[in-house]
Amino acid sequence: MGAGDESGFAIEFLPDLLNNLMDSRPVLILIFLFLQKTSLFAQTSFGVEGGLSYNTYHTNITNRSATTLKGVTGFNADLPFRYKIYSWLYVTTAPGVVQKGYSMNRTDSLYGEYDRHINTFLQLPAGVSLVYDWRRLRGTLDPGLYAGYWLAGRVKGAVADVFGVTDNTNSAGQTTERFQLSSYDESYSFLSQRDKRWEFGWHLGLGLQYHLAGRYWITAAGKYYQSLTSQEKDAASLIPAYNRTWTFSIGGLWSLDK
Repeated sequence: MGAGDESGFAIEFLPDLLNNLMDSRPVLILIFLFLQKTSLFAQTSFGVEGGLSYNTYHTNITNRSATTLKGVTGFNADLPFRYKIYSWLYVTTAPGVVQKGYSMNRTDSLYGEYDRHINTFLQLPAGVSLVYDWRRLRGTLDPGLYAGYWLAGRVKGAVADVFGVTDNTNSAGQTTERFQLSSYDESYSFLSQRDKRWEFGWHLGLGLQYHLAGRYWITAAGKYYQSLTSQEKDAASLIPAYNRTWTFSIGGLWSLDK
């Protein structure tokens, strides 16, 4: 076969080759997507964590005489998701539920009177995780932002019953009045004019992970969440009120990367 014949053969074969490639486009797309999916899975891990939360409510209560503001302990649970960018850098999120509460307590003659709020938030943090590996241990530093939605609340407390006063006489013969307390425990009623149910802020966390075997890890984490938005609307109160929340959790992580 001469050079001319070879050139003619190549020209005749080229359309068939192009047609075959065009016909196989779905197969090539599927192969590409499979490779991308495999790469994504190889860099992805997810798990479950749960533990305790401790929230403090920061606002100005100087207008409330003989009253202190205390933090309240609750619970938290989330589903962490981690995607590896580099060996030392991950993108993270952990949708979950966290309780944020506070208590206002009287300290004067009405000692024992209090008003405790337990608020439940659906929360979505997103950020990065800086990783340091040492043998089976992995330490993480986790900064980021979060959004939360106030799902529900419960109010529990005790107030003085002005119709239930008793007189007590001490050893010096002095008579003092003591109010009996009336307790309450009820669901919180939202008011659209008062309550700001969306919350936004930043968070910072420290984590420790231990590699058990294969794809499995045990995790422990502590995180701090700082709200940047007041829980009360400006029209209802000129005094802003912010949640500051600590969470402490343990759990497990499953890596799709062998």
